[in-house]
Amino acid sequence: MAGRLDDLYVVPAARGTGAVDAILKALREIGRQRGWSKIRWVTADDNYRARSKYDQVAERATWVTYDMQVPPDTPAASLGGLAR
Repeated sequence: MAGRLDDLYVVPAARGTGAVDAILKALREIGRQRGWSKIRWVTADDNYRARSKYDQVAERATWVTYDMQVPPDTPAASLGGLAR
């Protein structure tokens, strides 16, 4: 079992204060208490500052994320022929 985050955001004023270390430490403890084998999260490819920290505490996964847009009030036929 694993914990999952969509992303980890720290307000600019708190960056560089150790807030990320405290959050990651708390997440690891939550994971330990819940019996998780890992915690996985995503971040933007160009989020270099955060990624430099994540590289210190976690192993980068090989998964690539895709986003398929879903326009509001669109019939299923607009899925490019997938649902006909």
